[in-house]
Formats: sequence, C-alpha cells, structure tokens
Amino acid sequence: MMQRLATLALLFPLAAVTQGPAHRPEFDVASVRQSAPDAPTKGFGLLNPFLDLAPKTGLFSANLRLSDYISFAYKINDPSQLRPLFEQMPGWTRTELYDIEARSDGATTRDQLRLMLRTLLEDRFKLKLHTEEHQQPVYDLVLEKAGKTGPQLRPHPADKPCTERPAGVGGGITNAEPPTFCGVDVYRNEGRFHVRMIDGSLEEAALALSGIASFMGGLESHPVQDHTGLTGHYDMDLEFLGQRPPDAPPPTDADPTGPPFSDALKVQLGLKLTKQSGTVQTFIVDHVERPSAN
Repeated sequence: MMQRLATLALLFPLAAVTQGPAHRPEFDVASVRQSAPDAPTKGFGLLNPFLDLAPKTGLFSANLRLSDYISFAYKINDPSQLRPLFEQMPGWTRTELYDIEARSDGATTRDQLRLMLRTLLEDRFKLKLHTEEHQQPVYDLVLEKAGKTGPQLRPHPADKPCTERPAGVGGGITNAEPPTFCGVDVYRNEGRFHVRMIDGSLEEAALALSGIASFMGGLESHPVQDHTGLTGHYDMDLEFLGQRPPDAPPPTDADPTGPPFSDALKVQLGLKLTKQSGTVQTFIVDHVERPSAN
C-alpha cells in the first residue's frame, strides 16, 4: 500500500482546525460503512498529498483507514508527525477500512473537500483533536552553494507543459519508471531509488524529501522545510542507493551501486539538509470512536 511521503509545511492554521459551530462545511449526503478486511482500497489518488485532485462531480468515494482520512482532512503529510499522532489512537483506526460515499452540491475544491471531511469525521467518528506548538528538530533544505543548483535541478521550461496525472493515479513508490506526469513520483530502478519532480515548487520537493530522508536516506525522522530561496517551478531527478538495514548481509558484486542519499542530494541537486530547531504544530487526539450508524 502506498505510503505518503511528505512534510508538515502545508498544515492548515490553528483557526481552521478549531472552527466554531457557526460555519461547518458539510456534505449534502454521506454514508459510512466498515468494509471487510480483504476489501480493495480506493481513493488514494484523491487523497495523495502530491496531487491537486478534487472530485469533479461533487462525489467523494474512498475505502481507506480512518488514519488516512484524518491525515488528508487535516493536511498532515509528514511521517515524523503522523506516527506520534496515530500512536495516540486505538489500533483499529490504523487497520480497519471504512467505505465513505459522500456527495456535495456541485464540484468542490480540494480544501473545501478537506473541511467537509473534517465535519464528517467529527460527526460520525466523534473525532476531537487540537493542535499544540512544540520546539523540535527540523531539517532546513538549503543550497549547497549560494545561487547555484545542481545539474539535475533545473527551472521547468515554460514552453514544455507536462502531462496532467489522470484521476485515481497515485504518485507513490513503484518498481518501474512511471509515466512522466506533472508532480512528484518515487520509484525504484535497478535497485536504486529515484525521486522525480516535474513542474513543481521547492516546497513540494521538501514535502517529498521529508519522508524519503528517513525512510530510505538513513537520516532522522524530522520535518523538512524549504529555505532554498528558489521560487517558481522546477524539474528534478534525484537518484541514490537506499541505506542498507543494520542487520543486512554484506554487499556482493551483484548488489546495486550508487551514491548515498545525502551525497546525491548535494552532487545532483546542489542541495543539503541542515539540522535546526524549529516550531512545529502537532495534533493531539482528545477523543475518537467507531462511527455511528447511517
């Protein structure tokens, strides 16, 4: 199952999280049902943080875990924030699948969809949470040399539009090179990891690198924040060899070769991650329960 790889840089502000009863956007009609354990999942493309998809007909249809719905509704994409959030909740929120079919009157934007889903989670799962600010380690994404990028990080040509990703097609880790859609893709090729971005911002790059740095790059799990000063949209292609687990057998001549994550980041993209201390919003779960009947 696709794991979302990202950072907390795009969280909604506190005011949006703790709305009063005066304005609670909601679906016109909604159905929530627990699915069988072996039921196929659906809706990952719609909830993917790298894609700007929203229901074109006002219909929201997904079959995912409650934890997936929460991370989308509250725009929490950074793995370093997701783990402590989910550890506060009962185990069923990370394992049981819930089929949600909901409809609004006409098309909605992605952020409107998030707010309507929040209302649904609050009403049907009795979800209550709040945010707190904490000082914690973060990584600043900066240029290795001032004013200079690496050979595999280039401004996206304005006269070369990329192909929009079809609805329902995610950008998660694959074992073969995916089609060259706009946005971010992570894939393996001949044993090496590739992070490819087409027509994206450095904020989006930081979003992707946040999870990759810890899951595959051997770094600590901290949010990554863009401090490159680079504006506009870029194309990038990062290729590196994932860190071997501590208990892995010694490498052989048949094993893939390639630069480690941090070296590839510097040589190929002209970027580096510097560890700092920063203020990060974290979510605290006050209450959650299995959904009420339709």
